[in-house]
Amino acid sequence: MLKNIRVAIVAVLACGLIGVASSGSAAAADDGFESIFDGKTLKNWNGNPKFWSVKDGAITGQTTKANPTRGNTFIIWKGADLGDFELKLQYKIVGGNSGIQYRSFKLPGKNDGWRIGGYQADFEAGNTYSGIVYGEAFRGILCNRGLKTELVRTGGKFQVKTIKRLGDSKAIQAKIKKEDWNDYHITAKGFHLVHRINGVVTADCTDNDAKQRRATGLLALQLHAGPPMTVQFRKIRVKRLGKKVSARQLSLPDLPQVSFSDLPSPNEVADRVAEETGGVATEAVRAFLGLPGDVRDAVVSTPEKRKLPPTSEGGKLIRKVRSTRARGLRFLATPLRSAIVAAEEAVETAKKKDRVDRGRP
Repeated sequence: MLKNIRVAIVAVLACGLIGVASSGSAAAADDGFESIFDGKTLKNWNGNPKFWSVKDGAITGQTTKANPTRGNTFIIWKGADLGDFELKLQYKIVGGNSGIQYRSFKLPGKNDGWRIGGYQADFEAGNTYSGIVYGEAFRGILCNRGLKTELVRTGGKFQVKTIKRLGDSKAIQAKIKKEDWNDYHITAKGFHLVHRINGVVTADCTDNDAKQRRATGLLALQLHAGPPMTVQFRKIRVKRLGKKVSARQLSLPDLPQVSFSDLPSPNEVADRVAEETGGVATEAVRAFLGLPGDVRDAVVSTPEKRKLPPTSEGGKLIRKVRSTRARGLRFLATPLRSAIVAAEEAVETAKKKDRVDRGRP
C-alpha cells in the first residue's frame, strides 16, 4: 500500500517537473531572453568545422561544389535541452534550404554525429516552405504555411488535421526578404507550436499525437544537402517558459485520505511519464519505477557509476536506467530522484501521523 502511495507521488512530482526549465549559463536580459551566441565564436555549439564558422558576427553554414555535404548536417547548441520556450533569431539564406531544430534528438545509427531529427522551423531561398512546421526524420510536414493544424493518431494511423486557414501563403511569403535578414520567432508551450517570421504568424500546430510528440530536446541549426548554399544566424536568444521549482515546493496530497483503489499502477505511471516526455524510453521508466530497494537507494543516494548495488539483478537494472542517457531520458534523472526522496518523506510523515492518531508511539 505504501509502495503504491510512493509510486503515485513520484508520478505527480515527476510529471510536474518534466517541463521545468533549468537555468542557463548565459546572462538573461530584462525581458527574460538570454543570448546563446556570443557573435564571435562557436563556444557552446557543436558542428562539423568543414561547414560551420563565424562570419560577420553570425553563425555561418556553407557548402560549395568543392565542399558539399552528403546529407543534411546540423550545428547543435550544447546548452540544456529545451522544453517550453520562446526563441528569437535573425537569419539570412542564399540558395538552398535550412531550418531551426527544436525539441530534437540525435539520429541513431551510423552517421557523423551531426544528424538531427525532430520539430523544425523551416525556411528556404524559394517561395514555398519558409515558416512551416516540419518534422525532420519525424513525420514530415506537420503544418503548411498559413494554416492551423492538429496532429492526431486515430486507430494507430498518424494524421495532420487542418483546423483553419490563418492567412494566404503567397501574402506571407511577400513579407519575407530575399537574401537579407529576417526575424524568426518560435513559441513552444506544452504541445502548442507557433512560428512567426517578421512578426507574421506563419504556422500554428498542436501536437496531440501522444505516441510521437516531444516535450523537450535539442536545439540545432540546419545546413541542407544539395546545391551550394550559405545560411547565417545571428542575435540568437532563448526564453525558457515556466519556473524552476524543487520537489519540496510542490503541494502533496493528504496521504491518509488517498483512495487506494484510484492509485495508478507502476505501468500506468510509466505510460504517463512516457506520454509527457514524447514517448521516450518507456521501458527504462518502467525499470526505474520498479527497482528493488537496494537499487532505488543507489539511484537516490549514490548515483555514481562505481557504486552499483551488490545484487546482479539490481546491478543490471541500475545500469539499464543509467544507459537511458543515450535514449534521451537524461533530463528525467534529477526530477525522478527528487520525487522519490520527497515521496519517501511524505510517506514517513503519513505513517507517523497514523501512529499518533491511533495512539501509538
